[in-house]
Amino acid sequence: MKHVLVAAIASAIALVGFSVAPTFANDDDNEDTIGGRSIFAIESALRDNGVVTSGIEEWGGLIRAWVPNANGGTSMLFFDADTLQPVRPWQN
Repeated sequence: MKHVLVAAIASAIALVGFSVAPTFANDDDNEDTIGGRSIFAIESALRDNGVVTSGIEEWGGLIRAWVPNANGGTSMLFFDADTLQPVRPWQN
């Protein structure tokens, strides 16, 4: 009888844990967007345009991208958030 009670309690705890997890996953999905587009989609579009990034973020209405360079370092490039065209932030 004691084993049945322990198994029932463990099952209940497991069900509650699984039902909470998707809620947290949805919250994280909202943070992985820039201008309503997923970061993955933006990085893919930049890659299709010949720009391979090691990371991107929103930067004052622009997209700031870190792009590996030939020297083994990383350069910072800026892109229009809507068109993904390169821009110079000091000229906007």
